[in-house]
Amino acid sequence: MIKQYLSLALALFVSFCQADSSLTTTDWADTSSVARQTHSPILVVFGAEECGYCERLKQEVIEPLSHQTDSKLPLIREFDIYSGGKIIDFNGDSIRSRMFKNRYRVYAVPTLLILDADGKPLIDPIVGYNSQDEYLELLRTSLVASFQAIE
Repeated sequence: MIKQYLSLALALFVSFCQADSSLTTTDWADTSSVARQTHSPILVVFGAEECGYCERLKQEVIEPLSHQTDSKLPLIREFDIYSGGKIIDFNGDSIRSRMFKNRYRVYAVPTLLILDADGKPLIDPIVGYNSQDEYLELLRTSLVASFQAIE
């Protein structure tokens, strides 16, 4: 089971690294609806375009493991901490994007959160990136805990 969650984590980050515009959203109510339908947690990667640690994460963790796949993945969404304007919150209200970032106390990138369909954190955030082994262990533990919490 742990191997399944690790494979899931790796596939998840491969998806994130492909910079697919479908990973970026301004409608969290829609994401919430999909999470409810699929019984999936929502993994949010808070990042920024000019993030050296984000690039290291991609090179040292994602690219070497890019061939990993799994049929069940959490919903993956990306949020640029410097984005402006308004977004649709989990409850359907329109809020400023900085309010969204501030709610989760995101002050550094990369920061990874795993949320339930209501936008409540299922795990403590994973902040920063130092080493491949350390990050993979944190990610594995976080995914196991988040899937258990929504079951």
